[in-house]
Amino acid sequence: MKVTRFTVCILLALIVAFAGLNTAKEAVAGNKAVRTLKLATLYSEGKELFETVKFFTNEVEKRTQGRITFKIFPGNSLVPSKQALSAVHNGVVDVAFVPAAYEQQLWPITAMTMTYGAPNITYEKWRKVHDQIREIMNQTLNIKVVILGMPHVLNYFYYSKQPLTGSLKDFDKALVRSAGGAYDPSLKALGCSPVKIPAPEVYMALQKGTIDSGWNIYSRYVEGKLFEVAPNVMVIPKGMVISGQHFVINKGIWKSLPEDIQKIMLQVGTDVVAFTNDRSATSDKKILEEVLPKIGIKPIIMSKEENKRLIDRLTPVWVPVKKKLGKPGEEIAEILGVR
Repeated sequence: MKVTRFTVCILLALIVAFAGLNTAKEAVAGNKAVRTLKLATLYSEGKELFETVKFFTNEVEKRTQGRITFKIFPGNSLVPSKQALSAVHNGVVDVAFVPAAYEQQLWPITAMTMTYGAPNITYEKWRKVHDQIREIMNQTLNIKVVILGMPHVLNYFYYSKQPLTGSLKDFDKALVRSAGGAYDPSLKALGCSPVKIPAPEVYMALQKGTIDSGWNIYSRYVEGKLFEVAPNVMVIPKGMVISGQHFVINKGIWKSLPEDIQKIMLQVGTDVVAFTNDRSATSDKKILEEVLPKIGIKPIIMSKEENKRLIDRLTPVWVPVKKKLGKPGEEIAEILGVR
């Protein structure tokens, strides 16, 4: 009799436990698709920075256990990249990977990471200061967006239709492509004449003579085949580096998300920085050492002495930027190592 009662008790306990497990599974399943977010990006499959978008979306989906999913609209297929920020602000788009130079009047604080010459914006150093700067920027924004991550460090080199010597004289009155915004004061300080042209139109502008040179990251120079029309390249070891593209989310959607999901998205926004910049550093090295030599391009490396003069030219550009942005600008400048 005792054995029978014991057995019954065990069976009842197992039934209760099994029912509880099923209930838990059903709760998770029922909560699995909290929201599918529309994400806009100018990049499409096959482009180096599309991997950054995929890392971000995959990690958020994985860490939220599917409670947040994304529908990616690549290649400007949902909204033009020049309007992506306002589209997020207005709720047309939920999330976007946005170039900070476009519509910069909506978030002027981003000029702090788009002004050349900041010592702590490099592939290695940026990940160490990113979270502090993101927090200050989010506290300062007056638009309906929240910055989730700022992974895209752009390490620029200079390309031209004209032969280059490796000196600052190469920039004098050069008609150089610019995205506008915070780029222009720095380019003017170097002696360039910036011409605002969308990135997809650069090849044609070089062909037509609308511009004769530009600054770009290594991968885009190759992906865009700009070497066909501007085969002269100069590498600048220090100074021509910025953080220029950010993941943003509509503030209304952000506030509606549970706190644990907010924390996950911010953490992924942090982790994507190292992922992106480690990949970019590897890509730059391969392009310099393997890809460019194969297509017959031998870059000129600016000397340390000339590079120092370049940075000296950029230093005064920071004064009006910091003054315009007040205390937040001063705080970010200090974190960036700008004096």
